Amino acid sequence: MSENSSDSHQDDESFRAVLRRLSNADSMLLVTHARPDGDGLGSMQAMGTAARAVGKDVRMLVPGEIPARLGFMFNHQHLAGISEFGTLAETSDLIVILDTHALAQLDGLDDVLGGLSDKIVVIDHHSTGDTLSDVAWIDSSAAATGVMVGEIIDALNWPMDAAIAESLLSAVMTDTGWLRFANTDGRCLRAVAHWTDMGVRPDVLYRKIYQNDRPERLLLMVRLLEGMEFYFDSQLAVMVLRSTDFNETGGLRSETENMVNEALRIGTVESAILLVEDREQIRVSLRSRDQVDVAELASEFGGGGHRRAAGLRSTIPIDDLKAQLISAWGRAFADSAS
Repeated sequence: MSENSSDSHQDDESFRAVLRRLSNADSMLLVTHARPDGDGLGSMQAMGTAARAVGKDVRMLVPGEIPARLGFMFNHQHLAGISEFGTLAETSDLIVILDTHALAQLDGLDDVLGGLSDKIVVIDHHSTGDTLSDVAWIDSSAAATGVMVGEIIDALNWPMDAAIAESLLSAVMTDTGWLRFANTDGRCLRAVAHWTDMGVRPDVLYRKIYQNDRPERLLLMVRLLEGMEFYFDSQLAVMVLRSTDFNETGGLRSETENMVNEALRIGTVESAILLVEDREQIRVSLRSRDQVDVAELASEFGGGGHRRAAGLRSTIPIDDLKAQLISAWGRAFADSAS
């Protein structure tokens, strides 16, 4: 694909080990994380399509609801749910976990994965997580898991067509904020150029993903913005969506993806926190421009992610958790300034 793609990883034993396992497997189960995003879903679809094209038996499993805006990736394909994991895992040569290596993000699967480590391969660009297998290519320098999957497909000489390129472009563009985020680098841009040259139109893809919302999502966004609070001289923005907000607007929890980024439109805001009441737990998204490492902050509460984008889940009551997060952010901000 480019001089800074799969060729540059040939001396990386973890990369080569993943290639060997993928090449030797006749059947595989592809899994991404709960609350799946464009990177996890696009990477999974691209790898699955390419693997099927070389004659492999491929099943895909998502432990959670797919956001409506990303459903176009799969058309009418069957995606397995948690209840099917045991049977599929037993009958597959390989279990490929994409875009996470954190047990906390694999809802309902964490109790059984420990006994399957010899079957598991991990492909992920997140720096924090658990040891799920001895065969794992974890590259936190990659802008998205989609970049890594594209390099794997090239290295294996699996076919790459416009449909696979669109899945990979969806993965990378959504995880880089359409090439706006700090994780955008030359490696990523070269991959994007390659896939675009294959006939994928980024403008059409953008419309599919971001200009196809339901009215209810915008009503939920209004609630989010109306309730935004500022702390530390407006350097921290905090937003909360409660169950009542979803009930009264008709918005869906799967439609909250990327809403946390709205606060970063404000010039003074260094970091943003979004807390979402989700039945028995609270989901938290954290974003930072640069100064505060939100992955480190999230890890204090059992979460993780990247320096500028992280998340966590908690059973602490939402108002108590909000207060604790604000306090922890204040300490992290003071430490970063000292």
